Amino acid sequence: MESKPLPVILRKFVFRDALLREHESYLDQDIDAGQDAAGVRLVKIGTPIHKPVSIPGYFVMSSASPNIETAKEMQESELQASALGVKEIASYLYEIYTKQGEDDLDPELMITVHGYNSGRSSVRDWYKNIFQYINRHDTAIPRQGNQVFIGYRWPSENIELQRLGEALKALPPFPRDLMLTGFVGALVLLILEIMQWDKVLIGIVLVPVLTILLGFSTIIATLVILRMVVYFRDRYRAQNFGVLDLVELLRQIDRELMNLKSADIKRQNPAEQNPCDRAAEFWQKTHRKVKLSFLGHSMGGFVVTNVVRILSDVFDSRSISNQPPADIGSVFRLERLLLTSPDIPILTIVSSRANFLSSSLRRFAESYLFSSEGDLALRLASATANYFTFPSSTEDMGYRLGNVSLKAGFNNSMPYGIVNLAALDEYFFHGSSLAESIARTPDKVMDYLFLTYDWRKKHGYNTLTKLLQDRFQVSQKAATNSSHSQQSPKITVADLFTYFDCTDYKDVTFSVKEGATSQKPKGLLTRAKRRKALSWWDYLGLIIDGVCGKRDVHGGYFQGDFTQSMIYRIAFLGFTGYLKTLDNDPNMAFDPHVALSKLHMQCRGLGIQSFLSPIRYRVNIQDEDMADNKQELLQVIDQESIDSLQSENMMEALQQQGFEVVTKG
Repeated sequence: MESKPLPVILRKFVFRDALLREHESYLDQDIDAGQDAAGVRLVKIGTPIHKPVSIPGYFVMSSASPNIETAKEMQESELQASALGVKEIASYLYEIYTKQGEDDLDPELMITVHGYNSGRSSVRDWYKNIFQYINRHDTAIPRQGNQVFIGYRWPSENIELQRLGEALKALPPFPRDLMLTGFVGALVLLILEIMQWDKVLIGIVLVPVLTILLGFSTIIATLVILRMVVYFRDRYRAQNFGVLDLVELLRQIDRELMNLKSADIKRQNPAEQNPCDRAAEFWQKTHRKVKLSFLGHSMGGFVVTNVVRILSDVFDSRSISNQPPADIGSVFRLERLLLTSPDIPILTIVSSRANFLSSSLRRFAESYLFSSEGDLALRLASATANYFTFPSSTEDMGYRLGNVSLKAGFNNSMPYGIVNLAALDEYFFHGSSLAESIARTPDKVMDYLFLTYDWRKKHGYNTLTKLLQDRFQVSQKAATNSSHSQQSPKITVADLFTYFDCTDYKDVTFSVKEGATSQKPKGLLTRAKRRKALSWWDYLGLIIDGVCGKRDVHGGYFQGDFTQSMIYRIAFLGFTGYLKTLDNDPNMAFDPHVALSKLHMQCRGLGIQSFLSPIRYRVNIQDEDMADNKQELLQVIDQESIDSLQSENMMEALQQQGFEVVTKG
């Protein structure tokens, strides 16, 4: 099968000491310029490697330009390199597939996607760090030998003051002239005030006119500032270039794996007339697939979730089902989703008509969310931008999923660690229904997760439970004066996620590039003062810290020694694999309960709050079947949504809006 040209630039990560001197001509001198002394380099596809690594890594970059005026057609050599890169990635995966037996590990493709305000060099360096971490620093990840790593870059750009001239040049003539006129008017106002001419007739006439012009110019200047923070531009590029180019990359890897199987069939049976059809039948029927996992940071979470949405919802008729399968395309199966400070709607983890990602997210076998209350990039920049673009009528709905935090000290004298561990041990026993256990436990995830805190109230947490209840009350009041009340769902998509709130995370930093660990632990995402919630003074301090470069409030997860290990090990090994690295005594059999307790104690000591998904406890700790428990949970989630729609007040609301309501018995 012939594939259309792939609109990405593709390079391979290699260790400098794995490249022979005679092969240095393969080194990339454009994307990797100035990296002569780096331990990890980028090379062209097809470079002979002296020392193969356990996990091959690739840097894939969308060919789209930050500005459409500078867009260029890809050179033929780059198109050929991209095609060869796809073939090489598929060959690695297929080789793993054919070498492993029926009971061995399936091949896995792990894709990392960066966030907003990320230049090419910073993204490249982060992916190099991951490549080095998983191949040479960590001792557990490389052992499996069944994975391929892709670091994907979409065309983001950095916030740079030097681009002020470009921003003014791009401003349409009328608002630009109006802004300049307003600023001139401000200067005239100042002169009138100094010369005390504002009290004469001409001054009395000019002052209100110039004041109005100054007001308009201030509004336009604000728009220029919004352009300078590049959020809207980055979001446009992420949606229209980043998402679609990554979709095409996966489609072509999928197709190449089909081609490899087809060639295998033809080689084994030269008389076969339709090897492509036989290959399609094979991939459709086999229970072994290529596992596909994602790590999305910030706006990278937006890219990842929309890629999965396109691949799973649009082109797969099975997505219509209430329990859509994890399989997408012909060869892939969704495995793990890790989101760090994701810039996606808060409704993503709520069962609702507005949750357009629900059917996509529920396909993953494992889902994790890392967040921080002090994430200024989301709480200020993203929330402000969504004030203009997100269709909500309240402040809370404009926040992003990365804004959620876990309540400190809620029904717990020790608020750190796995806060629902005691409830899981007490209420989730073998043989009990998972849905019934969740309904029975007093620790509900929606009661723990909160967005904001009102210091004027005794119980000031604005939890997601309260958020849902307020939504129900508003819809009911608009529909009827009935005294009946509608309760929020007991089980939601939020129960599929495991949460790590790193607001008070305090640890030493570790640089895999330098191989150095800091001597003194510090708060990595906030000042880690362990308050019940952050105040405006705390946010002001974090702004100062960010300007001074003292801490990365948006991406500190990838600097801490513990969080780096946890994120990368979960991403590449899964939750059970990660727990095995915590309980690795060779003289003792692996006990998941012991390992989970160790994770709990480590999180507690470092100031991390975690809420373990009930399905993770049931599957990874109690060793019960994943498919059965997930299906049960999804059925209950869907039934509660149906019950909500069929409630008396909801039906009255629909009837008053002119809908004909028909109930099925």
